[in-house]
Amino acid sequence: MPVSDEREDVLLLDVPTGGDYMSVLPTATAAVATRLGFSLDEIEDLRAAVNAAVTLLLTQDSGRMRPFKKRSEAEGPLHCRLEVSLEHLQIILSRPGSEPLDGNAYQWQVLRALTDEVDSESTPAAATIRILQQRPATEGDADTESYRLQ
Repeated sequence: MPVSDEREDVLLLDVPTGGDYMSVLPTATAAVATRLGFSLDEIEDLRAAVNAAVTLLLTQDSGRMRPFKKRSEAEGPLHCRLEVSLEHLQIILSRPGSEPLDGNAYQWQVLRALTDEVDSESTPAAATIRILQQRPATEGDADTESYRLQ
């Protein structure tokens, strides 16, 4: 099913910050990227980029990620917004009440290497990471044909 030429498609997810739910975000990203005709390599790069962004957002409290740590409801969920336009897939991840992000963390190198564009913003209300990935120009550019199962 093609993406509408008339409007942007938007998928909103609020995910509890417990480790059991964190796999939902890269999986949702992969599903959207598959629908848009990204290649398998590009899809795996996006999965890794989302994982790196989630790690950055969850490590800022203690300096290291504790995905299975019991978190209180007051910490709030992780918000994910996947925006599909004719030219881009934009992934916006944010966490309310967050401290400034560590710009020297290893995960930033991963994000910069795997995506077309990435930036962040930290305010007293929330920390946000925005990933922008160029869509394949045509389905033929995605080279998905060579990966189809027969």
